[in-house]
Amino acid sequence: MNETGAVATVLTVALLMCACADAGSSANQAPNQAAPATMQASQDKTGYDSQAASPSRPAIESAKAHQLAIEQSIAARVPAASGLSTKRSRALTLRDSGIDGSLMFARNVDFRVTGDIGFMIYDMAATLIPSRPGEPIVFDDPTSLSIDVHRGEVMLDSAKLTAIFNRYLFQYRGSPLRNMRVVPQDDGSLRITGEMHRDTWVPIVLSGSLSMRSADELVFHADHVEVAGVAADRLMQAAHVRMADLLKVDTPIARLDGDDVVMQVAKLTPPPALRLTITKLDTSAAGVRFMLDDGSVPKIDWPANMPARGMLLEGGDVKFMRSMPMNIDMALTPIDADAPFVLDLYHYRDQMAAGYFTFDEAGALAVHLPSYTTLAGAAKDSSLLIGSASARFNDSLIRAQQASLAQARLEWRRVPQELQSASAARAVPVSMRRAFSGATEETRTPATGDERHSSGHASLIHVENVDFYVAGRIGFHVRSLDAQMIPKTPGEPVDLDDPGQYDIRIIGGEVVEPWPAMAALFNDYLLDYEPRSLNDLQLKPVDGKLEVTGGIKLWNHFPGVWLPTTMSGTIVARDERHLVYEPSSVKVLGIPQAGPLRALDIPLASLTPFARKGVALEGNELVFDQYTVFPPPVLQGRLASATVTDEGLLLKFRRETGIAPARPPANMVNAAKSYVWIESGDVKMFNSLVTNARTFIKDSSNAGAMKFDLYGYRRDVSKGTVKMDTNGGLEVDLAARGK
Repeated sequence: MNETGAVATVLTVALLMCACADAGSSANQAPNQAAPATMQASQDKTGYDSQAASPSRPAIESAKAHQLAIEQSIAARVPAASGLSTKRSRALTLRDSGIDGSLMFARNVDFRVTGDIGFMIYDMAATLIPSRPGEPIVFDDPTSLSIDVHRGEVMLDSAKLTAIFNRYLFQYRGSPLRNMRVVPQDDGSLRITGEMHRDTWVPIVLSGSLSMRSADELVFHADHVEVAGVAADRLMQAAHVRMADLLKVDTPIARLDGDDVVMQVAKLTPPPALRLTITKLDTSAAGVRFMLDDGSVPKIDWPANMPARGMLLEGGDVKFMRSMPMNIDMALTPIDADAPFVLDLYHYRDQMAAGYFTFDEAGALAVHLPSYTTLAGAAKDSSLLIGSASARFNDSLIRAQQASLAQARLEWRRVPQELQSASAARAVPVSMRRAFSGATEETRTPATGDERHSSGHASLIHVENVDFYVAGRIGFHVRSLDAQMIPKTPGEPVDLDDPGQYDIRIIGGEVVEPWPAMAALFNDYLLDYEPRSLNDLQLKPVDGKLEVTGGIKLWNHFPGVWLPTTMSGTIVARDERHLVYEPSSVKVLGIPQAGPLRALDIPLASLTPFARKGVALEGNELVFDQYTVFPPPVLQGRLASATVTDEGLLLKFRRETGIAPARPPANMVNAAKSYVWIESGDVKMFNSLVTNARTFIKDSSNAGAMKFDLYGYRRDVSKGTVKMDTNGGLEVDLAARGK
């Protein structure tokens, strides 16, 4: 016998002796030292029981759970600022913060409801109240909210006063006034010019003062009247004629009472409804300045995240287009730090489409907007809009806005015909229905007008040429892959922050798991427990086979040091779910062991028992369950083949028939060859719910394959920018801002 053979025989005898000695104490083994038969008994149809393998939780899962707990605590906060507070009246869910209303702070904002109708806000503290309790505030629907102003200072200049009188109060069919213009004077008066209808249109000039009659009524009192260029004061006095005798003004917003034009403060502008208490007003050539105070806020203490110019919204759910930040923490700020900041509520979509968003990792959102007056669309003449005779004010403004909203909603809620049936959450591939027969199915079809739900179709994802990491270094290079993202609870959105909340069901495609990533799967996840039998595994392809090097301990504890081990063998798809690695060569301390072990009928599993969630050593085979071997979310796909390549383990998945894949618009694909596209269904990212999602993720700074980290997406997105199209679609660019 040569020296090598003697060493091998001695090692084999030692292994046998240890095996016999250990057999007597096997009944006292810890759960993670259980024999293969015990491990097999703990399996069920969905994979391996992780608790039977080890009670410990991998650090990757623990870290993600800790991160999720922090994010959930932020979502559960009840905001308060400057003596104002919100209140949770319903349970917090993935679709509802349970808080009605949002705190609003604003300063140095030229706020327009539409066109020139609005007011310059110098400072303001207010609460936005939804018109329907339990529903979100909807930026696109100004009738969905009212604004309760607690304290502030605002001004109406000549252009805004003119717009209110000329475009809103008196621009309706049958109006007795037209071509109105209001000019504030330095003496504290207002000069109003226009034309009144007396069989024909006659020029008229009114000069007078503006004052408060009550908390709800604003009064313009005419001290001087000119008709057709002739002063009419004395004639009217002599004839005991008052303005109300000359003009018939009796509308829901304004009426003539003698020589007074009495206006309803809450209705002076189109919706949203304003609830405010005017405590003082001053008129000068600059405009009419109003002091507002309902007594609830002694002074405004600006929150720390309040922008120098702009608005801040805190608390409650606020929806714009498809997206609804929940328990909102959002600042609206100007892109141009030097120009006046004009925010037009009825045209905010145009401003958002021309601006961009940024997030911080905690979910706070900053919306960077151009001033509306700088956009091309602002130059369109809307003066031809005329209200109906029955309304007796310019109701066409809100009718046009609502018509535009109705058209936009058709787009936001539209699901392509090819996806309507194929993408439904209940459309589980036939091959998987038995394995997942215990899974629940979507049974709820929400009402069309439900702002918190879309039509219930499953979210589809298409990944193209992306280095897709699940967690840390564990991941794949995705050549091309189509999948569904299915929440485990019916009716819930997909929560990207909670990987255990949803499954990914692969429709078809192929991925490559690079060897370093596969080594990380073992070393950073599957082998993250003690005591264990394997350690520090490294993988590389050699002549079409997979060579694995690392350390072993017999029965997880003998000897006390790791024995250097090298294995070589093939890895194949056993069926549509399982991969099998069977080493044909095993060397311990450089000495071949496969032959002696086979000769003595000793399987590897008896010497180095190994069973973790998704992987187990069975006899001489290492069996992977591709559904559960990776950190959550669960990946479900029909394996077609597994091939060892120099690049990594190439996995191909059979394509499910009858399920249409999602595809981004052609212009996006042409601009980015590496991307993630999410379409349909409801998806929660950060603390924002996106209904009937259309989200395109790219990295414009990377000409090659984009890196996308599922567990770290908040970190990566917070470094980049997000744009929103007028159709509500999101374009997320992971390129660091400034690059």
